[in-house]
Amino acid sequence: MSSVQDDLETVEWDVSEEAHITVDNEYCVDCEDKPCLHLCPAQCFDYQPDQEGGIYFAYEPCVECGACMVFCANDPDKGAVSWSKAEGGKGVEFDFG
Repeated sequence: MSSVQDDLETVEWDVSEEAHITVDNEYCVDCEDKPCLHLCPAQCFDYQPDQEGGIYFAYEPCVECGACMVFCANDPDKGAVSWSKAEGGKGVEFDFG
């Protein structure tokens, strides 16, 4: 049985120059648990206390699973994560073979 990390090594990306996910760090300041740091399978989130809000997000390795949107609930109406569709043909490509 393969691990998530093994599976991620089979993924290919055609990364857009425009981020399809952005993080509003104003919400992160008051978030005590910071679930994004622990639940993103691609480890796109990093804690950097010197940065406003403390969260650094790299969209390039994102596997578009949506975990960040599900678990970012600092504000029930709008969490810190905003997601838009990657431009046509860009994003992650899975190899199920």
